[in-house]
Order: sequence, then structure tokens, then C-alpha cells
Amino acid sequence: MNIESLEKTEKELTQNSAVDMPFKADDETPFPMDALPQRVQSIACQLQWAYKAPADLVGCFLMGCVSACMGKGIRMQTNHPDPTYGLLYQMICTMPGVNKSTLLKWLLNPMVEYQKNTRNKQRIDVEVRLAADSKGEKIPTKKEIDSEIGKATTTLMVEHSSQEGLATSLSYNDEYLAVISSDCSGVVDALKGSKNSGNFQGEILLKGFSGDPYDTNFKVAMDEHLQEVRLSVTWAGTDQTLRDFVTDKRVRSRGLLSRFLFAFIDEPVPRRDMECRRVDRDTIESWHDMINKLLDAYWRQTQCKEVYTTPEARRLVIEFDNERIDLADQLMHLGGLPERWAENALRIALVLHCMEYLDCSESHELGEATMENAILITRWFIGREIAFLEAFSEYDQAIESSKANVFEYLQSNRPSTGRDLERRRLIKKENRYLLKKWVEEGELIVWDASNGSRPSPAYALYGDNRVPESSSQG
Repeated sequence: MNIESLEKTEKELTQNSAVDMPFKADDETPFPMDALPQRVQSIACQLQWAYKAPADLVGCFLMGCVSACMGKGIRMQTNHPDPTYGLLYQMICTMPGVNKSTLLKWLLNPMVEYQKNTRNKQRIDVEVRLAADSKGEKIPTKKEIDSEIGKATTTLMVEHSSQEGLATSLSYNDEYLAVISSDCSGVVDALKGSKNSGNFQGEILLKGFSGDPYDTNFKVAMDEHLQEVRLSVTWAGTDQTLRDFVTDKRVRSRGLLSRFLFAFIDEPVPRRDMECRRVDRDTIESWHDMINKLLDAYWRQTQCKEVYTTPEARRLVIEFDNERIDLADQLMHLGGLPERWAENALRIALVLHCMEYLDCSESHELGEATMENAILITRWFIGREIAFLEAFSEYDQAIESSKANVFEYLQSNRPSTGRDLERRRLIKKENRYLLKKWVEEGELIVWDASNGSRPSPAYALYGDNRVPESSSQG
């Protein structure tokens, strides 16, 4: 036997295995803060110290806020026939108590202030117009101004909203909104249909990622057909909320999960100390200046600005996507998740470009260094996503599968007793306690359907109109 030949073959196989799988679980590598422009790095450093917040959290939130300000006013041209907008879908989760809400509130301050000023200007314009219509005979009242504006309030950001509510706001705001929530548990519950008889409520999110038309019979907006919906989404939550989201059968099968960049940041709650922590004036002014310039330049602009990429930048993202395509067989366990990795890298690249050049971003080409940094950040997300998905035990997956089966049956057929669900093998006897848990969480309703002395709990989806008044819903 040729020992030297065997050793050579083993070495080649070992080397190939390392090369063949660049996409793998990684929840240890920190967010690549060096990939952000220097100005943004300085802001991030100050926020990490002031709020004792993880760098991973700060970096993701900074990108989400900048993305929200770009709207439909700037896009990037590549070798693909369709342009790329810098609108990110992010879901960033931690354990409770890691300062998500306070950090995001600080970052949103200039955006809230900008929206408030824009709405005040809208009210003044309406007041002037109403006064002119009356030929100066009367001063419009607050009620008259409110009535005239109605649902057409100028809006940049929303937090919790139904599909119909989002559609209405979109129809009055150039079909663009930023959906931002510091506690997205309620949003995810609504998305999964907890208040709509289990019907999936993510259709408008699917459309908003790609700029597709949206139409529905339930929408109450005057313009019942939206031509090009665009959304930017930044959701913060806990590990449980992220688990509920990524394991939902419809979120995955409809392709919504692949649109999101998601990460669980497993950092402990920071210990308190006596140090007086404040964000310094230079950081506040720098952040407000960034946001105001971006909003002035790109939000609600009638003409979209174009950013062009260099050949070197295009080559990098093509190689990155081909790497994913060549490893498709090894990535099959991730479903459709890898399909939008390259597209999200392009979106991140445009966000980084606008962080660097602000209101004159269209005057500069997006180069190789920016694309390289965008791919680096995308790889960080990929590592976190795979790590989170692989963290589910078989027990967790079995429970989620059972929940999907039960909810799908109740939606498609009729309310049923626990025994009936067990007999149909939709839920195991030892997991019957989960039915009570889903009732407590407001996803199911229960009542006693027995005609005799022995109790017979029956279950239905919340909002089902086929249940008696004695149910927990009634």
C-alpha cells in the first residue's frame, strides 16, 4: 500500500472540506465594526460605552436606521437589470434587559423629530389652504384641519400595524414606510395571524421587500392598488420571539425568512455601576447631522438618485453568489435562506455607501472596498443565522411541527377537542399541555364541549366565529 499516496489524498480531502464550506454556524465572531465608515464607528463606540450595549447590537441598529432614511430616493445599478434599494429587513434579538429599547430610542430621536417637523409643516400648509378657500372669512379650527388631513398624515415610521393599516399609510406616503419596533413580539404574533383566525399576515412584507404591487379587498385606503410597495424593517426582540419567527412554517415556506437578516446576540445583562454615562455633544450632533442630510436628500423625493458600482465591486458580489450556488447541495438544510444572501449584501453595500457620502452619495461610485465590507457583514449575519437555526433541539422542532399541524387543521377544518386532535395524530398525548399554553398566549380559545359530566375541552383559533359564547374568547 502506498502510504505516501494515502497521506496526500487525506491532505487534499481535508483541504477541500475546509474550502467547500465557507458558510457555517458562528455565534462567536463579533460584528465587524471596522467595516463601517470611520464616522459611524466613532458614534458606535460612544453608544457602546454610554448604554453598555453590545457592539453587535449597536452595529445592526445603526444600519437599520440609515436604511430607513433612504426610502425610495436612492438606488444602486449593478449588472442585474433591476436596481437595488438599500432597504434592509433586520430582526435583532437578545436576552431581556440588554438595553435594546433605550439604545433604539436614542437612535430614532432625530427621525422622530424630523417626522414631527414635517407633520407640523403639513398642518400649516393645510391651514393656509383652508383659510384661502374661505377667502379669509374664518380661521380653520383644529378639528377642521384634522378632518382635512385625515389618514394622509405624513409618516416615516410605524411600529405595530395590521396589513390594512400599513397599506393605508403606504398609499398616502409614496408607498414607502420604515417599520421599526423595539419589542416585536406583538408584531410577530400578529404576523402569524393570532388575531386573524390564524391567517398569515405577512403578504405586504413580502411585497415590500421587492417593490411588488399590493392589492387586497380588505384594504380601506382610497387607492386600493399599490403599485410599488417598499419597506425597511428593523425589529428588536428576545430569543423566544426570534424562535417563534424562524420556526413558523409559513414564514419559511413563503420566503419571508430569507428576506430577513437575523441574529441572536447572546450577551449577558450588563451590571450597573456608579459611573455617570452620557452621550457626548459631538456624537449627538454627528448622528443628527447624518440623519437629517439623508432624509433631506432621499426621503419623499420625486426623482430617485442612482449610484453606480465599479467592475471590481460587481466582481466581488458575483463571486460571493457563485460560492453559494456551487455549495447548494451542502446548504439544502437551510431551505431558501441562502437565496437572498447576495441581494442583502448589495443592500448593505448601498447603506455603507450612504453612511460614507450622505447627501451626495449619487456623486460617487460604489467601489471594491465598500462591497468587500458589505460581504463581510453579510457573512457575519450568515454565521449567526445558521448558528441559531442549528441550536434547535429535535424536541423544539417536534413541538413547532406539532403546533403547525394543529393550527393548520383548526384553520382548514373546524374546532376540535383535545382527544380528537390526539386521535388524528396532530399532537401527542404527552404534549397536550401545549394546548393550554397556546390558550394562555392568546393564540387558541377553549370551552367545554361536553354533553355529560366529564369535561371535554374543545379548541379553536382565536377569532374563529364558530365557537360558543362560553369560550375563553367570549
